[in-house]
Amino acid sequence: MAFDFDLYHRYRTSDAIGVHVEYLDETGSTMDDARRGAASGNPPGTAYVAGVQTGGRGRLGREWVSADSGLWVTFHLVARDPALAPLFSLAGALAVSDAVRETALLTVDVKWPNDVLHQGRKLAGILAESAVGERTDIFLGIGINLRHTALPEEVAARATSIEDAGGVPPTREALLASLAAALERHTQQLQRSPAVVVEQWRRHLVTLGQRVRLHALDGATYDGEAVDVTARGELTLRLDDGQLVSFGAGEVTMSPPGDGDLDPAAPRS
Repeated sequence: MAFDFDLYHRYRTSDAIGVHVEYLDETGSTMDDARRGAASGNPPGTAYVAGVQTGGRGRLGREWVSADSGLWVTFHLVARDPALAPLFSLAGALAVSDAVRETALLTVDVKWPNDVLHQGRKLAGILAESAVGERTDIFLGIGINLRHTALPEEVAARATSIEDAGGVPPTREALLASLAAALERHTQQLQRSPAVVVEQWRRHLVTLGQRVRLHALDGATYDGEAVDVTARGELTLRLDDGQLVSFGAGEVTMSPPGDGDLDPAAPRS
């Protein structure tokens, strides 16, 4: 499906992010496209969009299933302070929430650290990678499921799309324009006051107050209640022994109210 640049720019209201768009009908990964584009001198703010990704990747090295049924984009951004780099995924989650609400009239939640859910099923995912040199480059990958598509059984059980959630799927052009504008707002706020963005993101987190199992990167698991997040977006658990521990990365599964068993690990989308 071709991308209509004229239509997109009629929708676009952002001043810097998404002004320049690179589009391919099919690519390996928009994240890799963005890194190559940045290295070749494309301006920060460029959005790298694909109709289909054949080698997309999600968090923790998972494959990112991305057929021609969604918006797959990586934005090249720049952080004024390297310490802000971990917070760009938070701004991305807020931007996705705003854009989905604006274009499809759906309300979504955020599951720590970066899954966007509708009624408990994954609608979108965010992956941020950074490169620190003379400047701090942020490559913010976002995938939003627009229309119903056939997925592997273990994925379909926990994934959804705007169409499956009862919304009318917007065009990719309208959604990208809304997303770029929202991302511009939230990243500008992030550069001014990170605490404001963290608090806004905190209010969207469906994870807080839930009993969870956290699968750490080293393979260890921790059971407890998700009680808060830190100023860096880390998740604080009150473990079963009463100890408070904060985690900067990992996979969280939540237990439904009244269910003593924790859900299986959330799949890729």
